[in-house]
Amino acid sequence: MVEIDKSNPIPIYIQLARWLEEKIGDDTFPVGSKIPSEGELSSKFGVNRNTIRHAIEMLVKKGMLEKQKGIGTFVRRKNTLYPIHQLGRMTSFVDDFDMAEVDIEDVTISKEVIDAPVDIAEKLMVEPGSKIIEIERIRIADKTPFVLERQFYKYEDFSGLLEIDIKGSMYQILRENFNADLHHSVQTIRAVKLPKDIADKLEISRSVPCILLESLAYTRENVCIEVLLSYYRGDRYVFKVEAGEYRREMSSKTI
Repeated sequence: MVEIDKSNPIPIYIQLARWLEEKIGDDTFPVGSKIPSEGELSSKFGVNRNTIRHAIEMLVKKGMLEKQKGIGTFVRRKNTLYPIHQLGRMTSFVDDFDMAEVDIEDVTISKEVIDAPVDIAEKLMVEPGSKIIEIERIRIADKTPFVLERQFYKYEDFSGLLEIDIKGSMYQILRENFNADLHHSVQTIRAVKLPKDIADKLEISRSVPCILLESLAYTRENVCIEVLLSYYRGDRYVFKVEAGEYRREMSSKTI
């Protein structure tokens, strides 16, 4: 019997999840294979099946395991899925993944016309209280919610979004359906504590670190056409930016 340290302050289900990760990592359970059943693992470790189920669910949420109803639980990937978002250029959620290996899903929570709050109105260059469109959706990869997006557009320019099934890259939708001039964006990133409603939609605790990326998309004439607020799971996302050459400016200042 494999020993579990029940005196360890780390919960048993987390110890079990780590054990499973190690076995997947060393190919004891290779990708595509079926792991032992809950009953087998329960007997092996001397713990109840609910504890085993909780450990397995952790790895399902990480995208490493996949449950197949009536068949069992299979290894989907060897490592936890960590998408990389490229800063410094305009990209969409789908650009953060190798599409050959990941199943991408979008869930639109709401699409509605609202009165523009002062902060959003200022960024969209409209009067506060003007009619704008707000779209909220969850971006999902391998059945795991990764990002919650809130997007804002001028109603007079993009009212057609209310009639469109929003799937995939919004930038592609804006270009193909509205001939939008997406010339450049200004991105601001900061760490935030999630409001409860967003944490619930991302299916995580408020204690999980989160990154808020605000992106303002502009035309060549420097007119803002989109305000995008993206709440990224900080425990599952990596941000990357490519910087230019370091140049040391010579100065005649003396200290």
